[in-house]
Amino acid sequence: MVERDGQIESFNQALVERDREIAKLKQSNSWRITSPIRVAKNFVINPRRTAYAVLKKVFWRLPASLRQTLYGPRHAFVRFVRGMPSVSLNRDLRAVSDDLSWMEFQEKILSKKEQYKGIFVQEPVIDWNVLLYQRPQHISTALGLLGYLVIYRTDNWADDDINRFRLVARNLWVTNRYEVESIQGAVRSVYSTAYAHTPELIRKNVRSDILVYEYIDHIDYEISGDAENINRLLDLKEFAFSGGADFIVCSSKKLYEEALESVGRDKVILIQNGVDTAHYRNSTHQYTTLPTSLTEFKKKHQAIVGYFGAIAPWLWYKCIGELSLMRPDIGFVFIGPDYYGGASKLPKYANILYLGAVDYKVLPAYAYHFDVCFIPFKPGDISKTTSPLKLYEYFALEKPVVVTTDMDECTFYDEVFSGNSAVELSDAIDQAIMVKDSPSLLARLRVLADQNDWSERALVYETVFSSEKS
Repeated sequence: MVERDGQIESFNQALVERDREIAKLKQSNSWRITSPIRVAKNFVINPRRTAYAVLKKVFWRLPASLRQTLYGPRHAFVRFVRGMPSVSLNRDLRAVSDDLSWMEFQEKILSKKEQYKGIFVQEPVIDWNVLLYQRPQHISTALGLLGYLVIYRTDNWADDDINRFRLVARNLWVTNRYEVESIQGAVRSVYSTAYAHTPELIRKNVRSDILVYEYIDHIDYEISGDAENINRLLDLKEFAFSGGADFIVCSSKKLYEEALESVGRDKVILIQNGVDTAHYRNSTHQYTTLPTSLTEFKKKHQAIVGYFGAIAPWLWYKCIGELSLMRPDIGFVFIGPDYYGGASKLPKYANILYLGAVDYKVLPAYAYHFDVCFIPFKPGDISKTTSPLKLYEYFALEKPVVVTTDMDECTFYDEVFSGNSAVELSDAIDQAIMVKDSPSLLARLRVLADQNDWSERALVYETVFSSEKS
């Protein structure tokens, strides 16, 4: 009885904390954009962005079958809002003739499922063709290479344009077909950041499958958007942690410790982010033509400190500004998509260059020109709980890395330099520059990259397939 009272008290405390977080959300930029009270005003100020926010909410409330029929007009509208061409630049027109219908996919692929080690379904989280490949694409590719049949579901939100089944890598098919929900005996992955999923939909669709909840980020208003989105993600997390998921896969030690406390060791797996070492070591990148803005910028500075990833609210913009003023001899390069208006917060100084988003396929060619790689997350829960995928990519580039002190997943490595202020980061950058050509450091970075390759992560993921539905 005492134990049960303690559980109830803990749950009530969690609800209080949740209410506090939602109160904080109402001060955020995303709330200002999407709050119904402000919609009319925001529509006058920025009609495209406001219409996008409102229609996105409406779209995700529709039944899956209806969303399926609307993907064409939705796709065109999203690209219009983002100022993109009406046809996706990432669409491989040569592949369309080889795409399979659901019936063909059943006949040619599913009928031979015994040839695969298992079936993995990545439930919708981000489009396959986003410019900056992320964890879902990498894990899916790695499992395909291990011999699993992988089905990556897309909602064609902005970067994809697929209405059948398209083979994009070994054993890996991308599709937007809802019939995938009828496949049984699969391992299905649902991300903690994916708004489209609700406990109700999962209960309806998963049935005898093994459900994996990918707990990849601390749920925070700076990552997760407005209050409604936060509520959806918290409901999904509560469902997963209370027994709805067969496994909780965590991307960082902090998230792993939290899940262990709630769920227990048997159902929690630590699988941090990783790197496709072959991609970053491919010699073809040295022949990639780079923009003049980067090559000319490099000539003007004694050293280049570079960052690639989301240009998002969790970067420490104030410190970046102080550091750039302190070090006019260094050029700071930022590459990545604008996330929640982060690009507008980058200081407009002569030694800061923002190149926008760069396609993952050629990203290493740009990063080869960095002398030091940088991850300037601001202090707080996001920094402490994040396993930055880019850390391991920096290792594969064999570049010294400088991070802010709160980044526990990074400072774990002796090879990573850190600082908690502009002055400390400046000193850390100097230390990194001094050893950037050190044979011993480069050798250690190569080993770290190999140890954290996505192929190694996929081997850990295999334990999920050997389990039975609980």
